Amino acid sequence: MGRVLDDAEMAAWLARLSGGLWTRVGDDPAGATVPAWFTEEVLRLEGQVGMLQLSNFGTMKAHDPDAFEAALLRRSIGATMLYSTLQTPHTVTYERGDEADEDIVIVGMANQGGERLHTATGAQFLSVGRMGFMSSLGASVVEHLGVSDTTGVVVPIAALPGYTSVLARGAELFPDTPLTRAAGAALGRMLFEWAKDPDQGPGAIAGTEAALLALVRGLFRQFPADGEADRASELRAEAGKIIERRHRDASFGIEELAADLHMSRRQLFRLFAGTEESVAGRLSRRRLATAREELLILPAQDLATVATRSGFTDAAALRAQFSRHIGVSPRAFRHAASFRPPRLAEAMLLSDEQSGAPVSDGPRAR
Repeated sequence: MGRVLDDAEMAAWLARLSGGLWTRVGDDPAGATVPAWFTEEVLRLEGQVGMLQLSNFGTMKAHDPDAFEAALLRRSIGATMLYSTLQTPHTVTYERGDEADEDIVIVGMANQGGERLHTATGAQFLSVGRMGFMSSLGASVVEHLGVSDTTGVVVPIAALPGYTSVLARGAELFPDTPLTRAAGAALGRMLFEWAKDPDQGPGAIAGTEAALLALVRGLFRQFPADGEADRASELRAEAGKIIERRHRDASFGIEELAADLHMSRRQLFRLFAGTEESVAGRLSRRRLATAREELLILPAQDLATVATRSGFTDAAALRAQFSRHIGVSPRAFRHAASFRPPRLAEAMLLSDEQSGAPVSDGPRAR
């Protein structure tokens, strides 16, 4: 049986790493030839022995261990290590690391295939283009689906003071932000450059190590630091109170909410990043709930009045949002209620909430 990680797979892997600096030679992808310098740098791991070599502090399992294949490219940069792994399907179980070992965090972006992260807080899918981490401070299970390619960096946890509570989760996705996406691309490109030309000198090593540590710290700053979680909860609760008080005003939007909380728009969006509902979605949902209340008032109000009293700029905006999130027009909603007045609890729910589906964020408020 031929290799799954054949020359074509290796060539595609190198092309992704290079960020477009290297492309296949020749028209036939099956006949793609990778450069000698890359082949010499890559470790080929196979079977059960290969799984043991690749496992770091985790325990690996595969449906057919003897058929397991992986290609590993890595480069130590001071206290950090850049890596990229091309691998066939397997599952890794990470337990709490031995206290005698140095605690580490593995940061990685999925560039092919995908991974499913299982932690005490539930399952998350690390799809192509998303970035996450695995930490030796907590337990987790990571499923590598299909032929997958993960590229990233390993750093000592000592380099991330103040994030013990986040790292103790074992594994987590980073928020899908421009910073996260750019960081993932930078890690691949950096590894490509160092693998192609490893003799850069001590100054380049020190500078690259400092840059990698700063990059990882920047990624973790998207999470609340130790002791900040309670403050973040307090601020989100305060935001909810302000929305409750001011949502009927059509001129009230994200800018005004941020000003009331004495923060920037960016800080406000970061405050709600990783929560079940965005700040814009929360404001939109509250206005829609008010619109439903107003539509049920007798005698019936015209739609423009309902819009004004619910915080929408005009009747057209109300119709568009109502139809999108409730699934019917305001007129149809009112007509149905006239024949079967809904219970108050039902009237206050969106249609997707009634079905158990997650609430859509909808377009951002003004």
